[in-house]
Amino acid sequence: MEGFRENYERFQTLGASVLGMCVESDRAHTAFAAALDVQFPLVSDFNRQIVRQFGIDYTEDEPFGGWWGMSRRSVFVLDRDGIVRYAWITDDPLVAPDVEEAIKAVQAMR
Repeated sequence: MEGFRENYERFQTLGASVLGMCVESDRAHTAFAAALDVQFPLVSDFNRQIVRQFGIDYTEDEPFGGWWGMSRRSVFVLDRDGIVRYAWITDDPLVAPDVEEAIKAVQAMR
């Protein structure tokens, strides 16, 4: 999240929208955004509908099954038609995405 916060203006310059999403409540997102000074919108997927559609939810039988219902750390770049043009997904919640790769994916769509 930090890398996207720090590069938010670059995404805006490219005409891209940045959204953060998590399965937490809107109240948790408000506190999180304030604590990290996040300028882009944070979307709550409390019912886990989007997480399931993108296949990034942990299930009970996986190694991280104790996090059942939570989502994998991931980044998606979608075009104007909603088609995924770039996807980064990790099973390790301590690994951060490479923001430059996401920026390159946005640039490739121009």
